[in-house]
Amino acid sequence: MCTTARSYKAAVIEYSPTGSVFSQTPTEVLGQNLNNYNQLIAEAASLGADIIVFPEYGLTTLSLSSLSRLAARPFLQQFPSINTSVPQLSCDGNKTVPDNEIVFTGLSCYARRNAIYVVANVGEIVMCPSGQNTTENGVCPEDGAFQYSSNVVFDRNGVLIARYRKTHLFLEPLFQSPIITDLTVFPTDFGVNFGLMTCFDIMFYEPALSLYYQQGIRNFIFPTAWVDELPFLTAIQKQEAWARFLGATLLASNYHLPANGQIGSGIYDAAGAISYISSPDSGTRIIAAQVGNKEDSPRGEVCPKEILQNSTARWMEPHGMLYEDLTNYSSMELTAGVAQTAFLCHDDLCCQLNYSISCPSNEICDQYRLFTYSGFRTLGGGVYTVNIQLCGVVACTDQNVKSCAKPDVINLAQIDALDLSGNFSSARQVYPTSITKDLQLLPAGSLDLNFYGDGAIGLITSLPLSEALAIGLYGRAYSKDIDGK
Repeated sequence: MCTTARSYKAAVIEYSPTGSVFSQTPTEVLGQNLNNYNQLIAEAASLGADIIVFPEYGLTTLSLSSLSRLAARPFLQQFPSINTSVPQLSCDGNKTVPDNEIVFTGLSCYARRNAIYVVANVGEIVMCPSGQNTTENGVCPEDGAFQYSSNVVFDRNGVLIARYRKTHLFLEPLFQSPIITDLTVFPTDFGVNFGLMTCFDIMFYEPALSLYYQQGIRNFIFPTAWVDELPFLTAIQKQEAWARFLGATLLASNYHLPANGQIGSGIYDAAGAISYISSPDSGTRIIAAQVGNKEDSPRGEVCPKEILQNSTARWMEPHGMLYEDLTNYSSMELTAGVAQTAFLCHDDLCCQLNYSISCPSNEICDQYRLFTYSGFRTLGGGVYTVNIQLCGVVACTDQNVKSCAKPDVINLAQIDALDLSGNFSSARQVYPTSITKDLQLLPAGSLDLNFYGDGAIGLITSLPLSEALAIGLYGRAYSKDIDGK
């Protein structure tokens, strides 16, 4: 019998910000988006949501990251100590609010007015004496301020109850990482403790996996401005894969800018997507769902969920996309016909694939290839060198690996059976990732994730797959990363 220990209703926002940091004042840009947040918070509350999550850079637009530290500074906000809220006079408009406190004031008032937990990302500034050592943040920068990409959390009474400063920055010279990683957890009145991380953090051990393994946190909040990358790291792939492997709940709110490849938000648990959206034409949207919390069973029994897919477009323009360079991977062509076995190694990783693929005799189908890789990959403009291991099956138009996972992969053969496994190190996290040719997640129950007694991990199809663009096991050995953190 499937039971739910505790339940809450979550809302995540796929958000398309307004305003320009190049032509408008900070008060104008922040004010416009705060007004939009106010409306979205009220709408989420009317749906019965207990908590609402907004994306990275949602209040300032992503263009803020292209500014210098000093040019960005007027858009940054100051926050008081934890367990502080604004007075009611400020919420009533009877008190002047300083420009560098309008976000704190607005979010505190909106949370109180709608009796809902609010999580938002904002640029934070902490003024300090240049060159002097501070107790909390280390040596003050020469320009006289610490600047962070911060997630702030307000409870139903509008009280600031938590703050998380982003650990792993991605091409963001205006910000700095905290000298000690924030391991931020906040409790709620519905009995769930949430951990916080931001965007690129999900590719690393800190902070989320420390919270997961050392503190037993099973619910996570994830504001992001993720750029889709095929064939294994689109936003919804990474979000679902992370939640599935850990048996955790993930509330993922993404920035919506299709031309830059930024789409895809959702609510996930051990079974995969509870509800998600990944559509270039969606604009700002609320994704809301009831979530059951299973803190005592990270990979236990999973209650069935209705999957809500909200896409009306396939490769719709404009939808920018990054592509992983597969030319350094070992690969081999898979052939249609009777059941077969493929075995392929790269360095210390060997992948085995038992499969059966069919293509109608009167058609010419695009082919699938098996890819295997074990080694390092450079990310974040060369700032991070991370260790990955991968076993993956990808659709291609011809024998050239550069033709794989591209928009012209249309006439897919059907995967009648698939059992993909690899001898991943027990020290690795191995995330099950998949995407269809329409850039959506495979239907619920399409792939079972198996953990074998010898430490191997596998993906097995439980039904024929006719739309799969890529299926993979994406392994990470965090202890081998070279990231300066």
